[in-house]
Amino acid sequence: MWTYFWEAILFASAGTLILRLGGRKSISQMTVPQLAIIISLGTILGGEVAGKGVANSILAAATFVGFLVVTEWISLRWNRVEKVLKGEAVPVISEGKLLLDNLRTLRISVDDLEKRLRMAGINRIEDVQAGTIENNGELGYSLMPNARPVTMGDLERILKANFSQNNIANSNNKDDIFNEVIIGENSKEVSNQLH
Repeated sequence: MWTYFWEAILFASAGTLILRLGGRKSISQMTVPQLAIIISLGTILGGEVAGKGVANSILAAATFVGFLVVTEWISLRWNRVEKVLKGEAVPVISEGKLLLDNLRTLRISVDDLEKRLRMAGINRIEDVQAGTIENNGELGYSLMPNARPVTMGDLERILKANFSQNNIANSNNKDDIFNEVIIGENSKEVSNQLH
């Protein structure tokens, strides 16, 4: 009984390590090759129960992930290979108009596209300048100029143009929460000294 327990711990650890080497994408962000590898890994690691052997199962799982890493590396180097392996974005909205032929090709209904638009906070198709279904199935979009939200930069330009006599401060925040990730631990020390 303890043998099964320790083998299960070993497979869970090996699977976690192998998948960690494979990347950080969630299932909704995976490309077709990545999803195929994940399913294969589950089959291989689950196949150990059928008695394939610990070493053989881990070697097969590592081989699949090695294949994934090589295909990702090749995809980074050559665009044509990337298009073949991962596919490419397909336009579904252009200048506020649906591209129905492309939706049919993708087998996506207008209702499904509208659901994705609502989830992105978009109320009207006419507000979308360009909309695509990316190779991972996610919706990509850019809004019409009149539908884009005002940014701090836009607001600062408007205020400076209309209220030039006032000294309007820039929104450059040196205490940005991303500094810790981008710069590293040194920003924590600086941030702590500021507080």
